[in-house]
Amino acid sequence: MQEYTHEQHKKEVFARNPYIKELYEKEVLRHQISQQLKDIRNKKRISQFDLAKKIGTTQSVIARIEKWNTNISMRTLEKMLFWLWARIKIES
Repeated sequence: MQEYTHEQHKKEVFARNPYIKELYEKEVLRHQISQQLKDIRNKKRISQFDLAKKIGTTQSVIARIEKWNTNISMRTLEKMLFWLWARIKIES
């Protein structure tokens, strides 16, 4: 008997409900962005507080972005990437 995998289940759910697939893909995208921002900031040894000060926000906003607990505006993303002197790569 063949094993039923998580990938098979996702395909079935997505086929039944394209809206669920869209939500899932958006969450994956948000996670990719937040993880890359956190990795870049840590690699450059910039604190959340210092980055927040440079882009005109608070440390708690940076923490929520990095923990994937909030949506990030394009403007905030642009500011973060500018001050981190970095680019992110988004894969689908």
